[in-house]
Amino acid sequence: MEMEIKLSVIIPCLNAEATLPAQLTALAAEKEPGPWELIVADNGSTDRSIAVARSYKDSFQFFNIVDASDRRGAAHARNVGVSVARSDHIAFCDADDEVAPGWVARMSAGLSSHEVVYGRFRFEKFNDPHAAQRANKLWEDGLFKGRFLPGGGSGNLGVRRMVHEAIGGFDESLPRSEDADYYWRLQLEGFDLHFIPDAVVQVRRERVNPSLHDRFRRRRDTVASNYWSYKRYRHLGMLPPPSLKTSLSVWLGLIKSLVRLRINTRQKRRAWVKQWVEQTGELVGQLQGRLLNPCQPYYPGNKALKTKMGSNAPFMSNQRAG
Repeated sequence: MEMEIKLSVIIPCLNAEATLPAQLTALAAEKEPGPWELIVADNGSTDRSIAVARSYKDSFQFFNIVDASDRRGAAHARNVGVSVARSDHIAFCDADDEVAPGWVARMSAGLSSHEVVYGRFRFEKFNDPHAAQRANKLWEDGLFKGRFLPGGGSGNLGVRRMVHEAIGGFDESLPRSEDADYYWRLQLEGFDLHFIPDAVVQVRRERVNPSLHDRFRRRRDTVASNYWSYKRYRHLGMLPPPSLKTSLSVWLGLIKSLVRLRINTRQKRRAWVKQWVEQTGELVGQLQGRLLNPCQPYYPGNKALKTKMGSNAPFMSNQRAG
């Protein structure tokens, strides 16, 4: 008789060689009273991430590395992880963060009585103290409040499989901000979010020594995704993101600061280059967000009610990205 797995923990992974060991070490130390499994969903890593993951295989009772390289994006990797999970209770964390002691047990216990659970993010371990203080305040109750419904991070999230399937999983058309979109659809479809403040994850705000290309790409994808989200939810009251005019004004200000020779030391030049690359990514993302649109408007369709009551429950058709 096959052993029942109480919880499946899924880590999407892409070139996380530098940070994955800390996360796997923390998870290996977890003492959940029932059997649980760890799934590393590799999104096409070209570094030693897979070798690192395999080196921890004997640290877990149930361990799986799944290939999720056929489509780029953390959303796809998480969805692939869910598809092979052996439990109907799913928890997500990230390859560049670190769960605090007791995280697995708290997520498992939470999902035994709630359909969706989320924990607390902390930032003091891996980030500049001033940035950490600001981030801790913004994420004090586990959710970020901005231009729409409260959003959350997928790096500290638990969900029952039927809920994940009811809302269609993570939207793979979004290169960034897919976690906030996931939280919004959960709420729009009527699922309650339950906060577990003692389920703590220490977060890295950016990759270790990111290249200039990484800085450009992440800012571009974030800004474009924010505008695509606005196109998807504006009919439901979402406020518009910062304007293209604002992004262009900041970009031109950086050019002027260079022309006026205010960047007169090596340290200042390096900082200026990083800022200029990120701001250029923001400008390109603004244009992509306006010119392209992989997301159709989202219309809540009582999916939660349909799931709970069966196929005879009232259900409106929903138009969403494929």
